[in-house]
Amino acid sequence: MNPYLAIFIGGLIPMIVGYIYYHPKLFGTAWMNSLGVTEETLREGPVGIIMGISTVISMVISWRMNGYASHTEPGWSQFLHGFFHGAWSMGFPAVLILISNGLFQRNTFTNLLINAIYWLLALGLMGAFLYSVAPPEVATGG
Repeated sequence: MNPYLAIFIGGLIPMIVGYIYYHPKLFGTAWMNSLGVTEETLREGPVGIIMGISTVISMVISWRMNGYASHTEPGWSQFLHGFFHGAWSMGFPAVLILISNGLFQRNTFTNLLINAIYWLLALGLMGAFLYSVAPPEVATGG
């Protein structure tokens, strides 16, 4: 797959997963309650700018993760290998930062848990996709 297309699609994954994950019928209501907000208050303000900046950030994360995506691990499927790298190598440090910031912001345990699981899942799926479509490294004799 064209690497630019892969990065673009990979960058959309957190947005798509977030749309589903934070839907009121899944974790959205619990997340809003953990923040003390409603759907109406979330619609206030520059929603387009928030979504635009979040999408650009997701694209940058995808671009960075794609730099490692051709790495292969014998005995692993590229999907599982990519999920591991996305969730563990990028998601775990992100979760630690989220928790640290959330503690200072006095976020509830529910809020911290919902956001942490989202990012582990979103980054894991981004990695799984990028690793699955990347051309594998070619070993050269030397």
